[in-house]
Amino acid sequence: MLRRFVCTLIFVLTGAITAGRAAAQSDPHFPADRPLDLNHLKLDLRVDLKKKTAGGSATIDLTALRDVETITFNAVDFDVSGVRLLGSGNESATPVKFVNDGKTITVTLPAAIKPGDKTRVQIDYKVTDPVSGLSFFAPDKEDPEAPYVVWSQGESVTNRYWVPCFDHPNEKQTTEIVCTVDKPNMALSNGRLLKKTENADGTATYHWLQDKPHVSYLMTLVVGEFVTKTDLWRGKPVSYHVREKFKGQIDNSFADTPKMLEYFSNKIGVEYPWDKYDQVCCYNFGGGMENTSATTLTEGTLHDDRAHLDDDSDGLVAHELAHQWWGDLLTCKDWAHLWLNEGFASYFEALWDEHDLGAEEFACNMMRKARGALDGGKDKPIVYRRYEDPDEQFDGRAYPKGAWVLHMIRRRLGDDLFWKVLKEYATRFAYQTVETSDLRRVIEDVTGRAFERFFYDWTERPGAPVVTIEYDWQDDDKLAKIRVQQTQKDDAFCFPLLMEFIPEQGGVPVRLTREITNKTETFYIPIPARPTMFRPDPENAVLMDLTLEMPRDSWEQMLKIDPNPVARIRAAKHFGKSRSQNDKKLLADQLLVEKFWAVQQAIAEQLGESQGDVARDALLAGLKIEHPKARAAVVEALGKFEDEQAVEDALLAIVKKGDRSYRVEANAIEAYAGVKGKDACELLQSLMSRDSDNEIIRRSVLRAIGANGDASVLDLLIDWSAPGKPSQCRGAAVSALADVIDREDVGKENEKKAVESLAKCLKKGPRRLQISALMALEKLGSKARPALDDVDKLAKVGGPRAKSTAMRVAKKIREGGTGDEKLTDLRTRLDKLETENKSLKDRIQVLEARDAAEPGEE
Repeated sequence: MLRRFVCTLIFVLTGAITAGRAAAQSDPHFPADRPLDLNHLKLDLRVDLKKKTAGGSATIDLTALRDVETITFNAVDFDVSGVRLLGSGNESATPVKFVNDGKTITVTLPAAIKPGDKTRVQIDYKVTDPVSGLSFFAPDKEDPEAPYVVWSQGESVTNRYWVPCFDHPNEKQTTEIVCTVDKPNMALSNGRLLKKTENADGTATYHWLQDKPHVSYLMTLVVGEFVTKTDLWRGKPVSYHVREKFKGQIDNSFADTPKMLEYFSNKIGVEYPWDKYDQVCCYNFGGGMENTSATTLTEGTLHDDRAHLDDDSDGLVAHELAHQWWGDLLTCKDWAHLWLNEGFASYFEALWDEHDLGAEEFACNMMRKARGALDGGKDKPIVYRRYEDPDEQFDGRAYPKGAWVLHMIRRRLGDDLFWKVLKEYATRFAYQTVETSDLRRVIEDVTGRAFERFFYDWTERPGAPVVTIEYDWQDDDKLAKIRVQQTQKDDAFCFPLLMEFIPEQGGVPVRLTREITNKTETFYIPIPARPTMFRPDPENAVLMDLTLEMPRDSWEQMLKIDPNPVARIRAAKHFGKSRSQNDKKLLADQLLVEKFWAVQQAIAEQLGESQGDVARDALLAGLKIEHPKARAAVVEALGKFEDEQAVEDALLAIVKKGDRSYRVEANAIEAYAGVKGKDACELLQSLMSRDSDNEIIRRSVLRAIGANGDASVLDLLIDWSAPGKPSQCRGAAVSALADVIDREDVGKENEKKAVESLAKCLKKGPRRLQISALMALEKLGSKARPALDDVDKLAKVGGPRAKSTAMRVAKKIREGGTGDEKLTDLRTRLDKLETENKSLKDRIQVLEARDAAEPGEE
């Protein structure tokens, strides 16, 4: 009987879940139905940061597109006090029946309206500390460093937690936000500031108007204390808002913004379309969000002068700014076409690098994107409708692969036609929603070239070509034999392959293009004399997983003189696989000759893998390389050389003295710990007193302790994971805890204490810390079972990313349990299902009673 009970219970739980998921995956998504056109949405809100509330009214103007009797707005967990229909000029108000089911507000009109009829609905409501969409922060015991601040995050479908709206990307409207806040806080939103009113009760009211249409997920509201710096670009204000402690770092992150506005406006051929451009850095915000005219950014992008040696914010700033055209001016009609937002913005990051830093930086940017595109786009096409949740679409297909689709279009058309196409596309669909076929039709209209096969290959099919190119020289016939083979299991991709053959010095290069249409193609190319170098795809024009086979001398020339840094990096990796001492020496010599940091970085990585005296001595000499990114790679590579006194001495010198680059110093700490192991832990703990921007140094120390420590370091790691410590360090400490517990036998009591510490990080605190704690628990598998209840809770009430991560982690923990633990868990889940089922029945009864209520009643 027990076995039958367990089997039945497993079938009920897993079968129902699997069936539900299969059904969700099998239903393709399309743009939402639009019975009405939402013309204008005005919010009049009082925001209280201490009470974590936003309340007031939403006034919504609509036009019927067909006969309509009810209007349903997306609105999650609203406390609604009334709904009215307003007459023109708001001179009359008629209470109407409505149903608020916790997910939507459905308004029943007194009489049906006809196509073309206009109506105005006003909803009085309040939200209190929503689980998503509008995030309140305040200092408390768990998060003492938090400021009083609230920020919104609407993408993909979370503005519905504070704005009653049609929360779909195919609906555009003008918007208006009137927001009253306690002084000295300020309220930032879309569009232009019509008025700021100082009120007698110690509050201030900000009135913002976005008078050009945009989608609801781009509506924004930020309230907090900020220091503001403003530039002007073509008469428009360009402002940067940060907390007081970051005001000295504004220029490091945002100084290039006006230059980007100029460059993008000129290249696209459509001037920046909005009234102003704000960038506001918010506590505990992740990444960036391209809200119309008012981008919200992570405070992590702000950095001091020393950190500026290692990196800048230009990639993030350029990405979000590019969205003001691609995503805001033109918006994907459905999340299946997300790449039209994210792929464009990602490509414009690289285009800014090309304009500002040159062709080599552009090539390496696209090389990094190629890795993400090849890894992230294997199983699904870019245009994919069978998603369960829109957030699933934000992956390597939409971002780097989308960028590569644009890059391949550019390489096929040439720059002049490419920019002509983008100008026509932006002009034709300004303030509208778009799908992939719209872009294809513009290309075909402008150029007269057929692009349907291109879009089929690159947006409707998963993956990319896996290509092996073999080059062999047949000296008797003076022929270059080229064999191109696509080895992916699916049909051939079609693409033009440019090839270049470099002769001896003084000769004329042979450059030609062949159309690749079959899985295997072989070409014989007559050339007057044996080339010294073969260059396939020299302009990086094709996204492919490339394996190249050719003679050694061609590889050597590629490493030394190929103008494309991607080719030189490919050659460095080729020689890094070799055991030949000559090849090691070639790499060692080239490390100090190479001028571009990314190639130096690749050579250093290969020398670290190859080991040996030649590699070691070259890397020690490489510590004098000027560029901090390359020098950091040299230091990291030296960390692979164990029992080498010269290496230990060199790394220890950097650890003790420090380096002008945070990144070099941080890598030296982890590298030294790597070669010394547990013997480094005492020194590591002494380094915890070092301050650095964004806690770069302490985070590296914590990682090193996690990688090399034993049970003796657990108390330190638990202490640094606790409230009161900087959130960046807490995240590093929880990851380090998982490393130690996973690797070392620390004893059941220590294990329990550490897991309890990780579980506490799930209950409250910065969201990135919650994700770090979840990842740590996932690594521990069944050892994390005592934290399972907290993981399950976060899977229900956390933000979108936390919920999905928690669901995955809970599954991993359960899969690792014993038979008795699994049985207990199944019984618990069955009890929960029964409780939820009763709660659902009770709720249905309440809704049925509401539906029979008088007008205006909930």
